[in-house]
Amino acid sequence: MTLPVSAISKAAEQFAAPQAQGPEWSIGGEPAVRGAAATSDPAGSFGSMLSNAIGDLQKTQDAAAAQSQALATGQTQDLSSVVTAVQEAQLSMQFAAQVRNKAVEAYSEIFHTQI
Repeated sequence: MTLPVSAISKAAEQFAAPQAQGPEWSIGGEPAVRGAAATSDPAGSFGSMLSNAIGDLQKTQDAAAAQSQALATGQTQDLSSVVTAVQEAQLSMQFAAQVRNKAVEAYSEIFHTQI
């Protein structure tokens, strides 16, 4: 038994997505609703986010090295701030290494996926 095309299209209309009721249902939405981040190039935003994260990591490492140097030369006596800066640098480096490991793992999994 085959159904006529009109019967199939009527049945499909019953289960179709709701019709547009205003700009909130339009594809992509309004620029004011989406925000500035959604209007930029997605690849550029990821690249800039990655560059900022690496820059912040470098700043953290430099600050820890400077405070350690200041403690070693006797320019500062605040041991707790030096320990805090060194621990923060260590944790941020461990976090960056884990992110790198996950990215390499994801790349490897995609590379080995058979099509």
